[in-house]
Amino acid sequence: MVSFSDLWDADPSAYDDIADQWARLAGELDATARDIKRAAGGLDGWSGDAADMAREHIVDVRSGYDTAAEYIDRIPGVLRTLSDAVTDAQERVNRAVDTAEARDKVHVDRATGTVSTPSGVAPGDMRTDEQLAADRELVTELNEAITAAVADATEADRVAYRQLGDLMPDDAGLSSEAVGSGNIVTPSELPQDDWSAAEVKNWWDELTPMQQESAIYTHGDSIGSMDGIPVEARDRANRIRFADEYADLDARREALIALGDDRSLTQDNELRELNDVYEGMDAIKERLEREPTGNAPQAYLLDFETEGNGRGIVATGNPDTADNTVTNVPGTGSGLSSMPGELSKADSILEAAGQYSSGETAAVTWIGYDAPQDVLFEAPRESYAGEAAPDLASFQNGLAATHEGGGGHNTVIGHSYGSTVVGHTARDHGLPVDNMVFLGSPGVGVDHAGELDIDPENVYASTAENDIIRAGAAVSHGLGDSPIDEDFGAVEFRSDPGTEGLGPLGSTDAHSEYWDRQNESLKNLGRIVTGRDNSTLTTPTE
Repeated sequence: MVSFSDLWDADPSAYDDIADQWARLAGELDATARDIKRAAGGLDGWSGDAADMAREHIVDVRSGYDTAAEYIDRIPGVLRTLSDAVTDAQERVNRAVDTAEARDKVHVDRATGTVSTPSGVAPGDMRTDEQLAADRELVTELNEAITAAVADATEADRVAYRQLGDLMPDDAGLSSEAVGSGNIVTPSELPQDDWSAAEVKNWWDELTPMQQESAIYTHGDSIGSMDGIPVEARDRANRIRFADEYADLDARREALIALGDDRSLTQDNELRELNDVYEGMDAIKERLEREPTGNAPQAYLLDFETEGNGRGIVATGNPDTADNTVTNVPGTGSGLSSMPGELSKADSILEAAGQYSSGETAAVTWIGYDAPQDVLFEAPRESYAGEAAPDLASFQNGLAATHEGGGGHNTVIGHSYGSTVVGHTARDHGLPVDNMVFLGSPGVGVDHAGELDIDPENVYASTAENDIIRAGAAVSHGLGDSPIDEDFGAVEFRSDPGTEGLGPLGSTDAHSEYWDRQNESLKNLGRIVTGRDNSTLTTPTE
């Protein structure tokens, strides 16, 4: 039975929050069932006893997901109905308490909900007989109202208990053992920070499907950012967290906008920072919701962070199944606010790759580090690259570990300071890639391509004639020789001159035009990413 204090202290929004989590779980289980059905189509043309057994197993597994989703989908409605009933009962109790406390001689016991009034014989009680009678009548009405509200809350609780009891695993045709504690992944069972991506992948493969689901839904923050976890699992874990953070960010931003001229200076600064983060989050949201087509495949969210300038890792196309995967590492000024432009670059390179290969290509936008934000004071420092290097190495090792075909053909592109990050990573940690490309580079931390732990024939570089980075070479001291220097030993390819600047300084526009559709650099990138022979590249003299 629900008591007055139970009702008074209850938080109905908690039921709604739990309902939302169950609803998301039901949706994900339903999506998994559909994925299994699509995957089963790959068995067409396979015959024999093993094929029959595989199909039978797939049907059983899919049926289990369908049934679980069906039952779980009923839970949110029960919880939301209970939330509405508790909210209504609380509002009625609150009105009764407010009415009682507005009367001078009417008292409410907050422990029991009992409303009372002195009989009128106490010293100092100056009420007339009419006033005393009115107070007694009010006490009776309020006690009846509170009793009725508590009774309704008790009945709602009883109904919810019965309905939830009918949605137990055994009633869904699922054995209790299948969802028992042995299938729950605990924090102590998660991979440790010093595990390699390959060790993480082995751990994941040893989990049962139920344990994998448990890890995704109970430890999504860890699974979503863990290199060595397959792309689809990371994406599912991150989308759950992303939806919550996006909603919170949007609500706070709208609240600040609504203040208008009443915003304080601190709130103005907060709104500016939120707008930058929101721009990137909104771009990610749009990319995740975009219907996949041949030239614009499905997107996968591999990590994100809203603190500071923000981070985000988005794959357009699935690196685990792609024939070719290209990872783009942007430079100075990058953060969540630069995500719209970086995702556009991913689209451009996918289009270019499609001109040279009929295979599947995935383009990863890797804003996975805290980039320097200004050219004069921060960009000349190697420390940003040094701090980013372990994360980039781990990410690339993760792509190699989870690829279903044994690694695929991988290219990493470093643009501007991003080339410094790539160079430091290759020098200090090694990068399991087939190609490294440096665009508009201020230096990559080494003096020769041979120091990058890769065949120099697979190191490529290009800097546009009008790129301002040429004029800024003097401030890039300490970052290493330019990779387009003849002595560096990289394969230099042609980029169009780019937008002219004022005088000999070049332009910032030319520094960012390597992905323009008609730029020769984009065509060369398409050839490199798809593994075309170096003889197909155009050189600066052509």
